[in-house]
Amino acid sequence: MLLHAFPASAQSAGGYKPEYSLSFVSDERIAIGRTAKRWRELVAEKTEGRVNIRMYPNASLVKGEQTREATAVRQGVADMAVASASNWSSQFRALSIFSLPFFVPDIDGTAALIRGNLGSLVRDNMDKAGIVTLAWGSSGYRQLSNALRPVQAPADLKGMRIRVIGLPLFMDFFKALGAAPVQLNLTGVPDALQKKAIDGQDNPLSVFTGFKFNEMGQKYLTVWNYPAEPIFIAVNKNVWNNWSREDQQRVREAAEQAMSETAPILTSQAAAQAVDVTVGQLEQAGVQVTRLTDQQKAAFKNAAAGVLQNWSERIGQDLITIANADIKRGPTLPPGSDPAIVPDSAVPASPNPEPPPVDGAAPAATGAEPDKAGQSTPAATGTGG
Repeated sequence: MLLHAFPASAQSAGGYKPEYSLSFVSDERIAIGRTAKRWRELVAEKTEGRVNIRMYPNASLVKGEQTREATAVRQGVADMAVASASNWSSQFRALSIFSLPFFVPDIDGTAALIRGNLGSLVRDNMDKAGIVTLAWGSSGYRQLSNALRPVQAPADLKGMRIRVIGLPLFMDFFKALGAAPVQLNLTGVPDALQKKAIDGQDNPLSVFTGFKFNEMGQKYLTVWNYPAEPIFIAVNKNVWNNWSREDQQRVREAAEQAMSETAPILTSQAAAQAVDVTVGQLEQAGVQVTRLTDQQKAAFKNAAAGVLQNWSERIGQDLITIANADIKRGPTLPPGSDPAIVPDSAVPASPNPEPPPVDGAAPAATGAEPDKAGQSTPAATGTGG
């Protein structure tokens, strides 16, 4: 799909650009936004201002349509992104593994996939598409909340209007459980909850607490760990190749540090402890939390068995086999941000190692108004996180 409405980020013929556009979903209330901000700070520091990043929250470079963000980075509409696997899964089939409900058993499984053969395949596929991945992290698992009743069995979801990310997989899954899924961008969720246009939503706990959904009538929370939600930092390869090797290394180090500080890949034990802390705080705030047992999770999985089988076939048995082998082997590297092995084709020496003097900023993309910090704060539309 050609994205031609936003020319501000078109790649220069050579050398460094005065500024680089960074796309990400939502804002600093969630992990992706905090990672984007920290990475921007560290890149400016480590490159001594040679790589100057301008942030575009709410996926404003693609009018809020996060599922088009991967195409935007490929085409240079966005120079770089901090993104979630689910939002890019429609462009990269292997990423759909993370969104398959109840497939990844725990955070150790997420780490195993990222650091294993599936992760290598994802990085290779992105490289061939003109995208360099720098670091991986985790937002945890997507959990379910609503304003009507505790959800312990599929029957409890009957007729419930649940906001979901705009992926057919998620839509099919919730329909199979008897719910009425509603596709809505993340920044539109608070208004929809307050107006009671939707009954509930699904997101990692960090999003629930960041947006304070419990103050918007979301009294019931179900912890069911149904899909993993890894995030990553990616750069358009033409942009990457115009930097010197030294700056490439500095930008990569900045990505690793930012991810380890804001969205680290924890061990399963540490992740469970973090969930315990968050759940305790929410219960003190009046949220009724239901933790599904393995038997209860099995009931949801059985209710959606047809959907899960159909999507497993669409994703491909080849990827399912690779993923199962990675999970069985387990994480083979220390926890933290992914080492991001990059194909050799992604790291040639820059033909223009000396950056030009920074004498001005690139114009803002259409639809984005710069805020006081020189960032964009547009209204977002489309799908969400």
